[in-house]
Formats: sequence, C-alpha cells, structure tokens
Amino acid sequence: MIKVKEFIKNNKPAIVLGVIVLLLTTIPVLETVFVTGNSWRGILPPLTDDIYEARLHTIGEGHLSAGNPYYLEHSDGPPLVIFGGAWLNAIPLWMGYSLPTAMVVNFIIWSLLFAASLYWLFRELRVKPWMAVIGTVFIYIQSSAHIWRPINMQTVYPFYFLFYIALLRIIREQDRKNILFLSVVTGATFYFYAYLWQTAIITLGILCFYALFRKNWSLLRATALSSCIGGVIGLPVPLYALWLSHSSPYFWESVGRLGLVNTHLPMAEVIYSGGWIGIVLAFLAVLYWRVRVLSEDGEFIILASFVSISGLGLWVMEGSNLITGKLLETGEHMPGLIFPWLAFIIFSLGMFVWKQRGLFSRWIKLLSVIVFILLAGVSIRYTSRAVGPFVGPNVNRDVWQSDQQYSKPFTWLQNNEQDPVVVWSNPRSAPAFILSTYTRHFTLDVYWGMLELVPEGEIRERYLISQYFNNLTIEDLKSGREMTLYLGRRDTAHQAKTIERGIKICRILFFWNKNKDCGVVPTSQSLLGDNFFIDLEKKFRTDIKPNIKAYLEKYHVSYILKDKVLDPSYQPKKLGALLVYSDERFELYKLQQ
Repeated sequence: MIKVKEFIKNNKPAIVLGVIVLLLTTIPVLETVFVTGNSWRGILPPLTDDIYEARLHTIGEGHLSAGNPYYLEHSDGPPLVIFGGAWLNAIPLWMGYSLPTAMVVNFIIWSLLFAASLYWLFRELRVKPWMAVIGTVFIYIQSSAHIWRPINMQTVYPFYFLFYIALLRIIREQDRKNILFLSVVTGATFYFYAYLWQTAIITLGILCFYALFRKNWSLLRATALSSCIGGVIGLPVPLYALWLSHSSPYFWESVGRLGLVNTHLPMAEVIYSGGWIGIVLAFLAVLYWRVRVLSEDGEFIILASFVSISGLGLWVMEGSNLITGKLLETGEHMPGLIFPWLAFIIFSLGMFVWKQRGLFSRWIKLLSVIVFILLAGVSIRYTSRAVGPFVGPNVNRDVWQSDQQYSKPFTWLQNNEQDPVVVWSNPRSAPAFILSTYTRHFTLDVYWGMLELVPEGEIRERYLISQYFNNLTIEDLKSGREMTLYLGRRDTAHQAKTIERGIKICRILFFWNKNKDCGVVPTSQSLLGDNFFIDLEKKFRTDIKPNIKAYLEKYHVSYILKDKVLDPSYQPKKLGALLVYSDERFELYKLQQ
C-alpha cells in the first residue's frame, strides 16, 4: 500500500494525464450517442473517410493479405502500400469484438500510447511535468481527428514520438542502449507509414552530416550504426515495393491514381506549413549568434541540435521531390507530422527561453515574444481547423442519423449470404463506401477501390458498368463530378496543378518581361484530350450497354442495391433481377445466374 501511494505521488502528472486522455476518448462515443440517439443501428458517424475501417474489417474477415478491401477479385491480393497498423488494429476483431467496439478499443489504447510517448518526449526535452501534461493534452486535441482514424496516423504517432525520443537520446549520449533503441524504432517506422520512415532516414542522414561537421566521431559512429541496423530491420518494406513494382504490370498505374507526378517543383505546402520550421530555425540562429552565452551552454546546444535536425528532416521530406523528381502528395500528408512537431517545439523551446530570459537583451526578449505568439497562433489555428468539423454546430445531425438506415439492407445481406458477394450500388453513395466496412461483402465500384492495386482498364470498366442506368454523354464524362469516379488523383488534379505551378513560378521570375511565354494553364480535361472521352463514351454505348450481363458476370455481381430517393433511374428488373428486400429507403435485387 505504501509503495502504491509512493508511486502515485512520484507519478502524479502522468497519472492525471492518463485520466484526462481517457476522459477525452469518451467524447466521440458520447457525441455519437447524443447525435444519433434512438436511431443508432451500429453505423459509425462519418468522423473519417472510411477507407481504413474497410481495410481493418476485411482483415478481420480473414483476408489477411490486406489487399483491396472493396473489390472481391483483389481482396486476397498484395496491398499497394504496407500499413502495419492494419494487422494490429484487427486484433480486437480476431478476439470477437464487433467493428464499433474494436474501433473504440483501438482508439483508447492508441490514445494512451500517444499520450505516454509524447509525455516521455516532453520529459526528455526537460519540460516540467505539469507543462508536459498541458502540452500533451493540447497536441492530443490538435491531432484527435487523425487519432480517431484506425491504421493510419492512429498507430503512427506513438512511433513518431518514439523516434524523436531516440534521436534526442542519441544526441545526448551514444551508449549501446541508445543505439539499440534508435535502431529498433527506426526499423519499426518502415512498417507503419511511408512518409514516416522516409522522414526518419532523411533525419538520420542530416544527423550524420551534423556529427561530421562537428567532428563528433562518437555521434557519427552511433548514428551510422543505428541507421544500418534500423535499415536492415525495415528493409523488407522497400524490397516489397521494389518487388511489386516489377511483378505487377499495373503497379505504376495504381501509384499514379494515388497522385504520383514526375516533377521537381515542390508544392506550395513547403511554404505554408514548412515555412514555420524555417521561422523556428531562424529564431534558433539568432539566439545562437546574438546571445553568446548560449553558444557555450551544453543544454542549449543539445536542444538546438535536436530542433534543427528534426525540423530539417521534416522540411526536406516535404520538399523531397525537388531532388527525387517524384511527388506523391507529400504536401497533403506532411502537415500531420509537422504541426505536432511545431507544438512540442513551442513548449520545449519556450520553457528554455523563459528560464534563460535573464541573459537576453530587450530586443531579443521582444523578438522571442513575437515569435512564440506567432507560432502559438498558427498552431491554435491548425488545431481549430483540424477538429472543427467534428464538434458542436458543425456536426450534421441529419447525416449521422440517416446513415443508420444503411444497416437494414446490410443486415439482410449478412443474414442471407454467408459467402462474400458483390453488390452494385451508386458509386457515389454511402453504401458503396461502407458496405465492406459493415459486411463481409464487396462493391462493384467505389472511389476508394481505385486507390489500391487494380488495372487502369478495370477501373474504367467498373465505372461504366455502374452507370448502366444513366445516359452518359461525353460532356458528363468531362465533368469533374464524374471524372473523380474513374480517374485517379494525378489525372483529376495533380498533373494540371503541377503544370500550373510551373507557369506561376515562370510568371513571377519573368514579371518584368511581358513577352515571355510561360504557357497556358491547362485543365485536366485538356491534358487527357478529347479522344480520351470520345473513346470512353463509345465503349459505354457500343460495348458495356449491349453486353451488360456478361460484364456483371465478369465482376461476379450478385445484387443491385437501389436507393429509392437518390437512384430513381435504377430499373434492376430490366436485367431480370428479383426484388428480395425492401424498406422505406432501399430495395435490394438479386441477379439471376
């Protein structure tokens, strides 16, 4: 009993943090109960984009390769990208929990791991315990929209913070334990998130250059050894990608649909989010050069080294296509790593500056206040934008409640089809997105399905089949609303935006030369060309429609789900389908074999 009291006394901040985080994890659950009320039927509210829930559920259903969670034909194939969190998050499902329960269990566990690893990082940065609690709670709230998403950032953040803990420890002391710690954490990053392990490798490379510049041979050896061991641990992941790129004839097509563009022009996000890293580094440089005492302060050197190396690692990663010529939505994904970094740097660097304020001149104090107000402001703004759509008046009560209606046809399918079947529904509708999340079954066509390993031709065939009851025209196919259903992110956005970015840069560089031809900003439609849409419409009219039954058989379609409100043009009986289920919203038809 005495030991328990002593433990509580010595770890009171950490215990309080754990209690706060546990309370915060109840918010999505309580909000779901409050908003859905008596309409609750087991369909989780749209707090995420559903793609990771579907992947999680299909693994729980026994498709252990984590292939395409939406298309039956590819469900047991190789995944396009390795997400180690998928298998970890599936453990509660294997233990017999329902999907909603598994989601909540995972959310609680990984929230606590998030808090524990971040609190540890704060303490390694010499932040006082209660300030570490405040900082951890703030960053948890800031990142809550990401933490709720299974597989992706939910499982990534603890390893992200662990990597920085290991990085800081190796900078402080290059003993065997720290080398092993950094090695294991670096290796683990490969299995959870491509942007994380690439950031880790870049960061370690910068650390090597730093050690070489400082002629710190002990740090150089420790970093090189940790990098080598970590690289060996994580090597299967890049080897898998290399194997897949050579073994699958449609690997590069699939990566293109994820948004891969060949360009050396970085996205503007390098300035919008990465620029804050630059401000932190500039502020550190001012402190180093203008406050001479700090240049000889060992703790400042360690802190400044850590901040500079970790910040540069993120910034270089965000603009890495400047060197590689391969841009794969780094601008969209890196802010999720940059802003938590910015927040814990504000707390740790702010506490150090406050403690050393007596060494500063008046203008350095003024500069410090301005910098920290600016950084705090942007961090708070990012937090409000990240969590805003999920709280208070921004929640669409009608959508949350109406989503529960999907459980009725889903339940019928679960009870009447014990083996996986394919269901044809409007690819723009919610049932197409969440069918694989709440049943063992698969869909004919849905946007998320194209972001997996699938041939380009098949994606377009699936789309055209799904439009059978509509009179598609070339103008329809050219509309942005339709293009997103059969073209990936490269062709619908990134390719045209990349060219536009180059034109804007050209105009800025040659603003004084009115005769300089920087080109015309293209559209996605103009880059594809008219013949692309003409051929697609022709295929729909002369191939898909006359041979619809053959195509339905090709993709093993067994049912047609009609939303009586949104899909009045659907006439499944014209295809010989029999009505097997009906409610106030949906009709389910079974196709005759």
